[in-house]
Amino acid sequence: MFDIIIKSGFVIDGSGCTGIIQDIGISKGEISALGDIEGAPAREIFEAQDFVVCPGFIDIHSHSDFNLLHEPPGRSKIMQGVTTEVCGNCGLSGAPLLGRAKEQRRKSLTGMGLSFTWSSMQQYVDLLQNRGLFCNIAPLIGHGNLRGSVIGYENRSPSQKEMDTMADLLRKGLDAGAWGMSSGLFYPPGAYAAEDELIALARISSQYGGIYASHIRNEEDSVIDAVAEAVKIGREAGIPVQISHLKTMGEKNWSKLPAIFEIMEKALHEGLDISADRYPYIAAATDLDALLPSWACEGGIEKELERLRSKEMQKNIFASIINLRRPEEIFNSILIARVCNEHNKELEGKTIIEAAGQRNQTIQETFFSLLIDEQARVEALFFNMSEENLRKIYLKDYVMVGSDSAAWDTEGFLGEGKPHPRCFGAFPRFLRRYVLEDRVLKMEQAVKKMTGQPAVKLGLKDRGLIKQGYKADLVIMKLEEIRDKATYGNPHQFPEGINRVMVNGIWVVQDGHSTGKRPGTVLLKRK
Repeated sequence: MFDIIIKSGFVIDGSGCTGIIQDIGISKGEISALGDIEGAPAREIFEAQDFVVCPGFIDIHSHSDFNLLHEPPGRSKIMQGVTTEVCGNCGLSGAPLLGRAKEQRRKSLTGMGLSFTWSSMQQYVDLLQNRGLFCNIAPLIGHGNLRGSVIGYENRSPSQKEMDTMADLLRKGLDAGAWGMSSGLFYPPGAYAAEDELIALARISSQYGGIYASHIRNEEDSVIDAVAEAVKIGREAGIPVQISHLKTMGEKNWSKLPAIFEIMEKALHEGLDISADRYPYIAAATDLDALLPSWACEGGIEKELERLRSKEMQKNIFASIINLRRPEEIFNSILIARVCNEHNKELEGKTIIEAAGQRNQTIQETFFSLLIDEQARVEALFFNMSEENLRKIYLKDYVMVGSDSAAWDTEGFLGEGKPHPRCFGAFPRFLRRYVLEDRVLKMEQAVKKMTGQPAVKLGLKDRGLIKQGYKADLVIMKLEEIRDKATYGNPHQFPEGINRVMVNGIWVVQDGHSTGKRPGTVLLKRK
């Protein structure tokens, strides 16, 4: 007796092979039979004619670490077919959190109601396991957490004792089941780390069979050098490399993409396991203070705010941001996505220039007054990438799909603000635009980039494929109906066409609606 039989669906198994019509039998949370299982008894039979059935999508680049702790957690990932999120990217993870790192995170997440009762990765994992999750979670350890917990936000090299402490924290996190280490070399405190520090820590991750995922040091003028640095770290540490959200930002840098491909493909030819991920949009999203030069952020949030309040410092900071360009060139393409204070909510969805006009201020005045008033907690969208380049990136076999976003919702605290629409629509948009409409990729190729390929990269041995003995994480969709609805102006909209989503053998989405069930678990790597 099967628990569930999915009958006669067009099954794309995640391997890249051509899809076929077959039945899927599910027992005790696993795929227990494939093929023609006509007449077999089951507690439930779902007739999947006219549907595509594929493995649950694996979001190789997610940032849900803290939103998962909100009650209820956001549904935006599960509603677009994501059954596993790889969290802890860009050097920022849910744990470890000690010292200045915990203090900084507490201040940045004021309003979420989190009590920050945990410090270690083991405590964080236990906390997640006891909450009930819509999706499975695979955690990485953020290098920024390690550095922030031990050194704080100072721009200097670690002492040997500090290096040993960071290494110890990393080992404890890997012992707790994390899948590797991520870095965010564009952001403090990761921006202050030299290559030798990163190589030494990446070697430890390598000893555990982990990966090194990196938001590289620069995605604009120095992007080629930054990719080369990631390759060097991977090669010297002997570790698989994942370049996060591969891009060239700013029109003058769009032509650098072939040189990046050349570096990566040379490394692949030489035996380095290197790959990348990308979200299907040409706008980036991060905190507004990411525009600040790294020296302006030294010492943590309080020191940053001190500099922002100084009129003399404002001149120096703004000059560094502008760098001989007109302010309009930069700030007309930056959209205010989310603020904390009610009196600033009217600015959400407006560019910095529009906000300045509304408040009868200069661009410089609006920029600094908003950051100061919001204690630097301003999320923004940056429109500065190439659609043509995005298509070229997706054509590469070594590129996967990642949302680069947290799980949000359509209601409650997680239903506020104007986050990047990728939070709600990344995976359906990828299929609609680059497979069904523009035919950049075949469906089987696209599904592999979202399922089997990230599973192999991470080292998940029982997910990512529709295969006997694998966990029953599945997506059932109608291709003619699949589309993202989230927009920059109205992002809090679930997609269409995702009919059913199963996590560990349990329906979490049925007929396009959440069932409210939370069968997700924290997936742990063991050495």
